[in-house]
Amino acid sequence: MGLNNGSEISVNKFLLLPNVSYKTELPRFNNWEMAYGIQVAYPTIAMRWLQSPLGMKLGEPDMFALISPEFTIPQMLSVYGEIMGTKGTPLEGLLSINGGLGIGLNGKGLAQRATIDLPIIYPRLSVYYNGLLIKVGSDYFRQLKGRWFYMIDYDMFFMPGGDGRFAFEHKGLLVWSKNEKFRILLGYKLVAGEYPYGSQAHIFPAVDFQFGW
Repeated sequence: MGLNNGSEISVNKFLLLPNVSYKTELPRFNNWEMAYGIQVAYPTIAMRWLQSPLGMKLGEPDMFALISPEFTIPQMLSVYGEIMGTKGTPLEGLLSINGGLGIGLNGKGLAQRATIDLPIIYPRLSVYYNGLLIKVGSDYFRQLKGRWFYMIDYDMFFMPGGDGRFAFEHKGLLVWSKNEKFRILLGYKLVAGEYPYGSQAHIFPAVDFQFGW
């Protein structure tokens, strides 16, 4: 939801993982439009649900569990803050860069063996096991012709103190934009990282439908 002062508030639609974020403008730096954001997330409900995703009582064994029911999931929060800079236009090329720091609160009671060692998921939950997450990234968006655009982005996660120390994510997308309220994105996502069991790389198809009002 956009606010009149150039700020916006976002709430995650996934009720099992409630989080809220706030982003607002900063003074320009040379030709860069600057902004900062802060996000607070509460993962406990989602992580307990993953111990019993078929709806059994939390903590009971379930063959589809991503986190073993033997582990206790404490009440936890994370706070993530980042600074963003944007330069250019879609016609000439729009470049955005960002960097931020995440802090996990009350994760000391969370066992290291309770990690979900899967691409995309592991680096985003690592802040609760390690207590700290450093993230940098950028994306480039440019118009090809008419309603067609392309976008390239990357994100780098640094997880000091954990069994997996880094993860890299990159997307390449072709974008068809009908108007400001609807667009379709089609491409790929490349993921590489170091996990508790070792290093791996994966590539996935990426399809996204975006709506606005």
